[in-house]
Amino acid sequence: MMKEKISVIVPVYNVEAYLERCVESILKQTYTNFELLLIDDGSTDQSGALCDQLASKNENIKVFHIKNAGVSNARNIGIQHSRGEWITFIDSDDFITPDYLETLISVVDSDESIGVSIARLHHIKNGQITELPNFSGKEEKWSTEQTMRELLTTTRTSFFPVAKLFKREIVSSFTFNTDYHLAEDALFLTEVLLKTRCTSVFVDKPIYYYDHRQGSATTSVNDHVFDTIEVYKIIIFEVFQIFPKLKTELVNRECWSYITVYDKIIFTDSSQYPTEKIKLRKWIIKHLSEILKDPYFTNFRKIAVLSLLVSPWIYRQIVGLNQ
Repeated sequence: MMKEKISVIVPVYNVEAYLERCVESILKQTYTNFELLLIDDGSTDQSGALCDQLASKNENIKVFHIKNAGVSNARNIGIQHSRGEWITFIDSDDFITPDYLETLISVVDSDESIGVSIARLHHIKNGQITELPNFSGKEEKWSTEQTMRELLTTTRTSFFPVAKLFKREIVSSFTFNTDYHLAEDALFLTEVLLKTRCTSVFVDKPIYYYDHRQGSATTSVNDHVFDTIEVYKIIIFEVFQIFPKLKTELVNRECWSYITVYDKIIFTDSSQYPTEKIKLRKWIIKHLSEILKDPYFTNFRKIAVLSLLVSPWIYRQIVGLNQ
């Protein structure tokens, strides 16, 4: 079980308060045949120096200091320098359970057809650790189409590259798109799956603590927030060409992309993005019937969207209840 080496790739940018927590969780793994690649993406705090300190204490750690070019470029650098037969990505402000690597590798050891191993995330907020929920621990093999359905619906997994283990020969010829700053990881996963048509295996077990931290890339609001819509346009087009049966899930993702961007910008300064707020509201209202029929949207979300017909202010108050 310990024969195959795993490359753990961790992009690092201005996370000095969280980096040791992340690295310590990796070094405590029950599966020990791994290398840890810390990619310092031009940090301006003490993260780079901390990477070197950690590497000086552990021979498994390799550090690469690069000019700041974003998380996608850092992940690409990590893939280029990795030497393991399998690759996993971990964000530097998150952390993992001691059996993270063992859980992901144990289900692929004897099956050559599997290209990706997937487990559950456990969502926490601002570092507040909560007890891991109980899950069955059962394994399921997923075809490419089923994997795409699961990624699109995000019920049991996420469209992030974390909490996943990739066979090196599957991902080594792909790169994360550096033209986008949000949802580019979803595009990466989509292209890997559609072009390799590999099988996936899912383990119903939470092994990754995903920290929703205020000020992180996924919560910050700037002009890159609109990347989400643009990237999902590409994903929807590419997936529909191959798996037209996923139309319901693709419609959901399209509506979700507009709604999630609208939600982010309505909680910014009221003077920001006035034209975009109007356009997004019009788009959501235009697609109201699709949203109301959508089996993946909650009743809470459908009520919120209905309120947009009356007033963006009411919508904001309703959505704010669930923040």
